Amino acid sequence: MSKDQNFYITTAIAYVNAKPHMGHALEEIATDAIARFNRMRGKNVFFLTGLDEHSANAEKAAKAQNKDTQAYCDGMADVYRGFYKALDLSNDDVIRTSEPRHEAAVTELLQRSYDSGAIYLGKYSGYYCDSCEAYYPEKDLNEGRCPVHNTEAKWLEEENYFFKWSDFTERLKELYTERPNFPAPAGFRNEMTALLDRGLEDISISRSTTQWGIPLPWDSKHVAYVWYDALTNYLTATGFPKDGYQEFWPADVHVIGKDITRFHALLWPAMLMSAGVEVPKQVFVHGFLTTGGEKMSKTLGNIVDPIEIIEQYGLEALRYALLKDVKFGADGDFSAESMVGRHDTDLANNFGNLVNRTLSMLKKYRGGTVPEVSFDSDLADEVQRILDAYYKSMDDLDLQEGMNLAMRMADLGNGYIVRTEPWALAKNEEQASRLDTVMRSLVDIIVVLGYMLYPAVPAKSLELFRRCGIQMNGVPQFKGSLTEVDTRNNTTEAGGPLFPRIAE
Repeated sequence: MSKDQNFYITTAIAYVNAKPHMGHALEEIATDAIARFNRMRGKNVFFLTGLDEHSANAEKAAKAQNKDTQAYCDGMADVYRGFYKALDLSNDDVIRTSEPRHEAAVTELLQRSYDSGAIYLGKYSGYYCDSCEAYYPEKDLNEGRCPVHNTEAKWLEEENYFFKWSDFTERLKELYTERPNFPAPAGFRNEMTALLDRGLEDISISRSTTQWGIPLPWDSKHVAYVWYDALTNYLTATGFPKDGYQEFWPADVHVIGKDITRFHALLWPAMLMSAGVEVPKQVFVHGFLTTGGEKMSKTLGNIVDPIEIIEQYGLEALRYALLKDVKFGADGDFSAESMVGRHDTDLANNFGNLVNRTLSMLKKYRGGTVPEVSFDSDLADEVQRILDAYYKSMDDLDLQEGMNLAMRMADLGNGYIVRTEPWALAKNEEQASRLDTVMRSLVDIIVVLGYMLYPAVPAKSLELFRRCGIQMNGVPQFKGSLTEVDTRNNTTEAGGPLFPRIAE
């Protein structure tokens, strides 16, 4: 497969000082949906997620539990692997920043940046947020408090190595001119452009007060500061610095939360420029999840545990609601009640009912075998228009609109049943050929819907394909043309509801 058919997508790596929360679920599920969509269309996808273990917060959490830091991280890695499994992620790798392969990549990138003259030794004094693991200018604080976590920033003074971020202002402006979607959506790009216009300040990239981290190759008294360590994970997973890492590098999309935008959209490309490595093609920024209009936090006691939601309501309800009800790239609100309503309205009543009616009528009128006739020509153009719009939306990472279009296809199928009245056709022998056309067309439509919803509810889509007599060997393949679907002569199975209602 040619390199232009490769597709490399990543999530941000999660801190291991706490168990995963609903914000992690949003990012992981959305990224998984994008990965599945691109695999479905025939691309060779590499989907990476992982864990940020070299942080002061990890050390603190380990000490609080009287554990060795590495042992603590190993335990949390098991927790996150269970989380990924519970979400039914299709990730190809889980990167951990404590792995030897990662140390090799960070060491190489640091050395290249250092050799280029982009790193120097200096003294730093400034306000620091432990949770962000970042320094903030006083003007960016809210009355001395971190603008992200609302915790008091502390004053730190220490000798560090610095990255000459300020030297890359013009090159970053050129990058933004060349790539109008770097970063995306546009609101975040505007924020980063404003930061460039204000001018970038050099940033500390080492610590000498801890040994939990990767030593700088030219000065082992210092370890790499979190961003040089954490951001390099995206390169590590490609095999960097070994030959062949360019098979998937540069990354097609880094999916991140909005609180780390400036590091991914401004610092990361500058680091790569300094080391002579290509920059990623796109950074896509999603918003925060709220509940009841308030940001989820331990302090407010409104944290929603995704594992508890899955155990109580099922994975499909969670995956679909996060994609359908949260505009990817904006803040969104989540509640179990709205999730249940979305599942029952869209998946159970609309799509599920279409599947049940179609396969039940086919069993009743044609013994469950799809008639060997053509798809209804009066319907084909509208089906294809919806498919074309769906593929454009998914390519644009507008996942919400993709789900909207899937439901429009379900509406079309249900409307077709109402308009053609198969039960009436079945009573008239002279309408037998028309009934054949209707039934074949309906089965094809629900199969098309299976493809459209595969990124959101993969297990249920595969079950639908099985019921429609389609054998899947591996990942479903569908490039978006109605002509790819042909269910003629397939033996189908009606079965029970594909999506049983959750609410009584």
